[in-house]
Amino acid sequence: MDKIVWLNLDYYTPLQLSLFIAGAALWVINYIIIVRNIFKYKFVEMPSAVLVANFAWEFMWSWVFIQNMGMVLTIGYRAWFFLDIFIVWGFYKYGYKQVTEGATGRYKLFFTFGILSWLLLLYVFIKQGLDNPIGVTSAYVINVLISLLYITQFLRLKDKFNLSFTAAWTKGLGTGLISIMSALRWPDNIWVITMASLCFLMDCYYTYIIYQYKKTESTLK
Repeated sequence: MDKIVWLNLDYYTPLQLSLFIAGAALWVINYIIIVRNIFKYKFVEMPSAVLVANFAWEFMWSWVFIQNMGMVLTIGYRAWFFLDIFIVWGFYKYGYKQVTEGATGRYKLFFTFGILSWLLLLYVFIKQGLDNPIGVTSAYVINVLISLLYITQFLRLKDKFNLSFTAAWTKGLGTGLISIMSALRWPDNIWVITMASLCFLMDCYYTYIIYQYKKTESTLK
């Protein structure tokens, strides 16, 4: 029986693992807030176009491919996955609030197709060795979309009261800590560093506009 490696200190430094664990924990908090708000507001905060990719990524890296940081992070990845199940369920139930009126009857079909498409794309991408040992190459492709679409969703929605400031900053800070870890461990991977930098800029902007909106909203009450 193989010995369980809880933290891979041969490949990663304690600082790198600590940064990733802290970032992963913030994303768990982010998901918990999104799930809570699904039940509270009957609205899914995560844009559907990135939810399909996010869910597919977490399935692949939780069950099909295993990252090399150790069992602690495997548990973390699977925590993301199980929380994301609730978010996906929420979209099947309340996703019509994200789409235009003419598409409400077909959004579940397109959403399902999106999940299946991303599962196939990610499987081929990872199987061909195009990802790195913890999946950040593919994750940051998705994260660029996440950061961008959160902004466009904010600008598009008329009613923004159910968007969470806490979800905004936990998402941004969580991704930021993982970005620092990735830059320290793979300083030559300019592709990942560039995408991480773009995510940082967009996440800072999104957190700022959410803060300004909440501040203005509280002043008007």
